[in-house]
Amino acid sequence: MVAAAFIGPGTLTTATMTGASSGLALAWSLLFALIATVVLQELAMRSALATQQDLAALARQFGGHIWGRWLIAPLIVLAIGIGNAAYQSGNLTGAAIGLATFFPEGSASIILCLSAIAVILILSDRYQWVERSLVVLVVLMALLFLGLALVLLPNLLMLPAERFTPRFNQGDTLLVLALIGTTIVPYNLFLHATAARRRWRNASLHAALQEARWESFIAIAIGAFITLAIIAVATVLLEAPSDLPILESLIHKVEQRLPGVGGALVATGLFAAGCSSALAAPIAAGWAVCGALGFSTDETGPAFKSVALIVLAIGTSLALLASQPQALIVLAQAANAMLLPVVATILLLIANSKLVPHPWKNGKLTNLLASAIIVLVMALAIVKLKALLST
Repeated sequence: MVAAAFIGPGTLTTATMTGASSGLALAWSLLFALIATVVLQELAMRSALATQQDLAALARQFGGHIWGRWLIAPLIVLAIGIGNAAYQSGNLTGAAIGLATFFPEGSASIILCLSAIAVILILSDRYQWVERSLVVLVVLMALLFLGLALVLLPNLLMLPAERFTPRFNQGDTLLVLALIGTTIVPYNLFLHATAARRRWRNASLHAALQEARWESFIAIAIGAFITLAIIAVATVLLEAPSDLPILESLIHKVEQRLPGVGGALVATGLFAAGCSSALAAPIAAGWAVCGALGFSTDETGPAFKSVALIVLAIGTSLALLASQPQALIVLAQAANAMLLPVVATILLLIANSKLVPHPWKNGKLTNLLASAIIVLVMALAIVKLKALLST
C-alpha cells in the first residue's frame, strides 16, 4: 500500500510536465524531496514503533484533552482528509486518462465506474489483493521508463545547457511544490507509520527500526530514481511543443519509440497507478482521521469506512468537475505540499515529546534537518500564495 501510494498519476504527470517545460533544471527539488521524505518518514516510523501507537492517536494524545480535540485533531482532518480528497481526484483522473487510451467513451463514465468499483472493494475489505495485482503493472511501467531513460541518454546529453542548469524562478514554484508534494506524500507518513507498527509488532524495537529504516530508504530512493527517469524521458521526447494534453502526448511519443508496446504499457501503468492510489488514499485517510478523532481504526468498522467513502466521494466530485484534468493532478500535488508543514510540525513535536521513550526521541541533527525542511516548504508555499493573491 505504501508503494502504491508513492507512485501514482501525480508522480507521472508532474514529472512529465517538469521535463517538458524545464528539462532537468528542477531536478534539485527532487533531491530535496528525497532527503525530506527519508527524514520525515523515519520520524513517523520511530514514533509509531517506540510507542506501538498510530501517528494520529499520538497526535491526539500530544495535544491533551482540550488541544488534542479542538486544535490538533481538526488540523489533521484538514491536512489529511481534505488533502487526500484532492489527491483522490488526481488518482481517478489519471486512471481514467490511462483507460481512455483503450476505451475513449468519455472520462466521466470511466471515473464513475472506477469510483463504484472502489466503493465495493472498500466495503467488502477486498482491496488488498487487488492492489497487489495493480502494483505489478505499475512496476512494469516504471521499468519501461528506466529503460527508456538509458536508451535516450545520448539524446539527453546533446540538449542545450539550460535544460540541465539548476534554476528557480517564481514561475517554477508550482512545479517545485508539485514535485515535493508527489514525493513527500503527507498521508503516506501516517500510512507508513501504521504499516511499520503492524509489521514489526512482535520484533525487538532496535531490530525493527534498523530494518524499517533500510526498507524505507530503499523504497524512497527507487521512487525518486523512477521520477527522475520520467523527467529525463519527457525532457527528450517532449522538447518540441504539442497540441495534445501532456499525458496523451507522452503516451503518443513513447508509442512512436516502441510501436505496439510503449504507448499501451504507459497507459496501462497510468491506469494501474491511479487505481492503486485511489484505494490507498481513502484507506490512509481512514486511519489518520479516525485516529485523530478518537474513533476506531479497524478497517471493518463503520467510522473507518465512512471516512474512506467520504474522501472517495469528494475526490470523485472534483475529478468530474475539473475542466483541465491534468492541471488538476499537478494542483493536487502542490496543495498537499502546502499542507505538509502542518503535518510535519505535528510529527516533529511528537518525536520530541514525553510520549516517545527517551532513547528514541529526536537528536539535535534530526531536529535541525526536520526544522529546515518545514521552513523551506513553508517558504515555497508562501511564495506561491503571494503570487496567487497578486494575480
